[in-house]
Amino acid sequence: MTDHDNDLPARLVSPGPGGEGRTHWEVTPKGLAIIEELAGRGCHLTTIAQVLGMHVATLREVRKRDPEVDEAYQRGLAREHDALVGGLRAAADEGNIVAAIYLLKSKHALYDQPSPHSATNVQVNVDNSGVLVVPAKMSMAEFLEERRAAGAYEGPRPDTVERVPGQTIVDPETRRGD
Repeated sequence: MTDHDNDLPARLVSPGPGGEGRTHWEVTPKGLAIIEELAGRGCHLTTIAQVLGMHVATLREVRKRDPEVDEAYQRGLAREHDALVGGLRAAADEGNIVAAIYLLKSKHALYDQPSPHSATNVQVNVDNSGVLVVPAKMSMAEFLEERRAAGAYEGPRPDTVERVPGQTIVDPETRRGD
């Protein structure tokens, strides 16, 4: 290998003497460092292959054939993993409940379980603002009417709420006589 070959991240190696074997790719120490760095930054395998000057299918074959190449890739993935988990952990420690829930689910295999008293499995979604969104079993009008009957809500009836000044929007569920 020449000094010029050491500057390349990967090189195509010709068959041995007498034409034995076949042409194959060899990743240099510089290429191993590049693989680890790019995998650690979260780059896709296709991007890493492009930087090395080969097709992604070729890089997959090189990883299977050369343990050093696969180890460099795995070290990069591990570094990326640790950085992402560390960031989530820091967010959870600062009170980000979504990050805390995600870490519990992904790192400790905790899953939402339906209540033993519940007849159905209710899905709960969390949006980016940290607001829980629970699918309703009743319309908003029915919910407010139930709360009003229980004395817990004294606001306007939902079918008479003035949403635009001067216009009353009638809830289609409570509209009568159409």
